[in-house]
Amino acid sequence: MHNYVDNSTFSRNRALYAKDLIFCSMRISNVNLTGRRGKNERFSKRSLFICGFAAVILFSIFRTALLGKDAVYNKYENDMEVFQLVRQPQSSYPPHLNPINPDVELKHAGFESIDTTHRNGLIHIGTWIHIVNSSLEAENPQILLIKRGMQLVTCPGTWSLIGEHAFRDETPLNTVRRGVNEEVGQRALDHIDRYGSIRNMTEYPVYYARDYGPNNGGRIDRQITYLWLVEMNLEKSDVSEKERDLDFLLDLDDEVADHKWISLSEFEEWVNADKTASNKDFCHMTIASLISLGIDRLKTMREKST
Repeated sequence: MHNYVDNSTFSRNRALYAKDLIFCSMRISNVNLTGRRGKNERFSKRSLFICGFAAVILFSIFRTALLGKDAVYNKYENDMEVFQLVRQPQSSYPPHLNPINPDVELKHAGFESIDTTHRNGLIHIGTWIHIVNSSLEAENPQILLIKRGMQLVTCPGTWSLIGEHAFRDETPLNTVRRGVNEEVGQRALDHIDRYGSIRNMTEYPVYYARDYGPNNGGRIDRQITYLWLVEMNLEKSDVSEKERDLDFLLDLDDEVADHKWISLSEFEEWVNADKTASNKDFCHMTIASLISLGIDRLKTMREKST
């Protein structure tokens, strides 16, 4: 069966709907109306429907102002897909940093908040983002490190790469893009879209496991972690002088206390020295092992391309 629309009727109805929406908006604003309908005329069923629809649209647009940023963030964004491992027995977990094939080894188990996910040690998805100022094949690529703010609960005042949890219905690539936007700003993301690249560093994500113990509320992090490389390609000839200025490109998140660009060799030396230090710059050995895995992978990719 073919759908048929009388264009003249459709145009007339559309005009009536527009008038109803204007009428509804003015009534909501307590504006007295005069004219064909009269000041005290009741809403038609169509007017009531359109008013309700308009209210939903307006609420969705202005919900942050109405509810507050934290409430909206928790309600709409701060929930994650959680998984069960498809293996026998179900209670067994893979070794730390073991590759995981999500299509074969994971089964959807619902959606939970970040807090519930960590308190119960539920398996979830995350990304670990390596941003370099040039292409990886450039003569001396520098990698971005950020220092976590002292107000953060987990690993305050320590150095790290950018890490992000994946939210509901978010692909790993979209998680990377959101993480770049949130941590270093829209200008940097726009530059990467124009000149740079985003690519996966491993065939499969790895299983990251960390038990933070009773001092951190019994939090357990069981994350299927993707490793991503983001190249800013500042060495490209068509990049303007202004956009070669990293201070111009970066708009760091409020949770970032400091940042630095460091060569891969210096980064590797620092991480290896930190593994035996009493006061750790990189929070703990579990994080350091994930960082070392990323460095090794970057070195391998660089060797293959040169």
